[in-house]
Amino acid sequence: MININFVGDIALFALFEERGIDPFKEIHLPKSDYNIGNFEFIIPNDRQKNFFDVSGEYAVSYSFFKNLTLNKFDAYSLANNHCMDYTIEGINDVMEVFNSKGVESFGFGENDFNVLEINKNGVSIAILSFVKSGRWDRNYNKAGPDSYKVDNINKEIIRLKRTFNHVIIFPHWGTELVDVPNPEDVSIAREFINLGASCVIGHHPHIIQGIENIKEGVIAYSLGSFIYVPEKEVGYSKSHGENRNYSICLNLQFDKDKIIKVTPTFYCFNKKTLIPEEISSSMIQYYFKDICNQINKPKVYNTKVRKQLFKREIKSFIQRFKKSPIKTVIHYLEYIKVDHFKKLIK
Repeated sequence: MININFVGDIALFALFEERGIDPFKEIHLPKSDYNIGNFEFIIPNDRQKNFFDVSGEYAVSYSFFKNLTLNKFDAYSLANNHCMDYTIEGINDVMEVFNSKGVESFGFGENDFNVLEINKNGVSIAILSFVKSGRWDRNYNKAGPDSYKVDNINKEIIRLKRTFNHVIIFPHWGTELVDVPNPEDVSIAREFINLGASCVIGHHPHIIQGIENIKEGVIAYSLGSFIYVPEKEVGYSKSHGENRNYSICLNLQFDKDKIIKVTPTFYCFNKKTLIPEEISSSMIQYYFKDICNQINKPKVYNTKVRKQLFKREIKSFIQRFKKSPIKTVIHYLEYIKVDHFKKLIK
C-alpha cells in the first residue's frame, strides 16, 4: 500500500520573508509516504518580469527561498497560471533548487504531458497536472505548463492505465473564490473517472469545493489555498468571507487495485502565524456538507460567479490601472473573452 497527501496552492508571499517565517518547517501534515502540492509562485534568481502586472508581493528573495524546508513535500506541480511570471529562466531557477533538495516537479516542459511517476511499496501511480490556456501556455512560449486539452488528456489516461495501477489527475482549474465547481469541470472530471482515473484533485479557486465519489473514484474539485496569505492577493476583499481561509489536505491510501481510504483533514489559515493549522472537522461540517450538495448545480454556480467575479475583477482592474493604465487596458482587451461577460450576465 501507499499513502499520499495532496494539498492545493502553495504561494510564497513576500510577507513570509519579512517576518522570517519558513512555512514548510512550521506546518504539520498527516502521516504519509508522499506529499504533493501545487507550487503557485515562481521565485526568480534576479530575472525580468514576463508580464507587466506580476506583483512584487508574489515572491520571496532567491536566497531566502533556497533555505526553506522545501523537501517537506516530495513533489510539486508547476502547471498553473503563474508559472511563466519570470519566463522559462525563472522556472529553471526554481527547478534547480528543487533538484538540490531531492524534490521532484511535474506538469511543465516541452512535452505534451510531463507526468510524475511514483513506484512505492509495490504500487505504481502516474499523476497528470494541467492548467487552462492563457498567456502562460505553449502557444506563447517554447516550453510551458501542460495544457487542459480534454481529448489529449483522455487518451493519456487510457495509455497510462496500461502501465500504472492508478492514474491521478491534479488540475489547476475552476473559478477563483467560488466554492461551487464549474459544471463543465464536473462533467469532465466524471469522464476522467469513467475512463479509468482513480481520482481528480483540483486547485486554483483559493477556496475549498466539495468532494464526491464516482464509481470507485474520488473527485475533490478544489483543496483551497494551503500555504498562502489571502490579504496580499491582488483583488483581495474582506467581503470574500472567512470561508476562503479553509483548506484541505486530502490523504489517500492505495493498494494495487483501488483506493482503500479517503481522509480529508481540514485546516484554517492563522492570520498571526501565517500558517495553516489543523482544525476539527466539526468546525466546518455544515459548510462542507452544503458545498458538497451544491456540486453540479449550474444555477447556484452562476449566481456565485456573478457575485464573486464582478467584485474581484473590478478591484483587480483598479489596482492594475493605477500602476500602469495603458498596459492594463491592453491586457484586458487581449485576454478578457466574451465568456467572461457571459458569466456575469447569464
